[in-house]
Amino acid sequence: MHARRVALLIVLATIVAIGCRKKPATPPDVIVRVTDRMLTLADFKRYLVRNTGTDLAQMTPEVASALLDQFIEEIILAEYAGSHGVEVPAERIAEAVRTEAGSTVIEKRDEMRRQKLMSDVTAEVPDPTENEARTYYEEHQNEFRSGEEVHVRQILVHDEALASDILAKLRKGASFADLSNEYSHAPNAKRGGDIGFVSRGELPKMFEDEIFRLQPGQFSEVIRTDSSFHIFRVDERRAPGIVDFESAAPVIAARLKEDAIRERMAQLVARSRNEIQIAVLTRRLPFKYSGTYPKVENE
Repeated sequence: MHARRVALLIVLATIVAIGCRKKPATPPDVIVRVTDRMLTLADFKRYLVRNTGTDLAQMTPEVASALLDQFIEEIILAEYAGSHGVEVPAERIAEAVRTEAGSTVIEKRDEMRRQKLMSDVTAEVPDPTENEARTYYEEHQNEFRSGEEVHVRQILVHDEALASDILAKLRKGASFADLSNEYSHAPNAKRGGDIGFVSRGELPKMFEDEIFRLQPGQFSEVIRTDSSFHIFRVDERRAPGIVDFESAAPVIAARLKEDAIRERMAQLVARSRNEIQIAVLTRRLPFKYSGTYPKVENE
C-alpha cells in the first residue's frame, strides 16, 4: 500500500512539473515570429538596407510598418514555397552566398525559393490577348497622355568600390543589363535593371536631374545616397503627346500580366496567412507599428 502511494505521488509530481513548465522565452532581439521562425531587428535592418538603401532611423513609423509587412510577406512566401516542394539545390545557394557579400545562407535560400515560386507562377499565368490590351488602352486613355518621358534602367549596390568598378566596365562596353543581373540589389535587377518609362516628378530630384540630361544609350556617373550607390542608363526618350496603341501594347501586355501574377501571389500570401501563426512583437520595435499583421503587445 505504501509503495502504491509513493508511486502515485511521483506521477502527480511529474504532472504538476509538466504543467508548470514554461515555454522557452523568445530571445530579446526577436521582433516577429512566423510559426517557428524568429525574425530579429537586425534581420529587418539588413532587409531595409538591401532593398531601399535607407536606414530604419530615417523612416517614418508608417513607412517602417509598411516595409515590415513587406518583409514578413516575403518570409511567408519563402515558407509557403518550402512547404510546397519548391526547393533550390544547396550548392546553388552556397555559390550565391559566396558571390554576394552580406547575405546569409537563410536569406539567400529564401530569396531563391521566392524566385523559383515566382517563375512557376509566371509560367502558369497566360499572356493577355490583344483584345484585352486594346480594352485597357481605350479605358485608360489618360495614362497614355504624357510629358517627356525616358526609359530608364538602374543598378543599385552598397559598396562604392564595386560601383566604380561597374562604371568602368560600362565605359568599356559591358552590357548594363548583364551587370544589373550580376551585381544590383534593386528589385528589378533580374530584369536588367529595367524601371520602364518615367516622367519628371516620379523620381527623387537628384536622380531626375541626372537622368533627364542623358541621351539614349548613355549612362550616369555613380550617384551616392546615404548608404547606396546608383547608376542609371537611358534606353529611349519619348516626346510629349499621346502614345498610340501599337507603341503602348507591349507595355500594357506586360502590365496586365504583372497584375495577374501579383494577384496570384497575393492569393498565396492570403492562403498562407490563414495556415501559419504570425506575431509582431510590437514592444520590441523602435517605432509604432501600424501594419496589418497580428500584434503581441505583452512580450
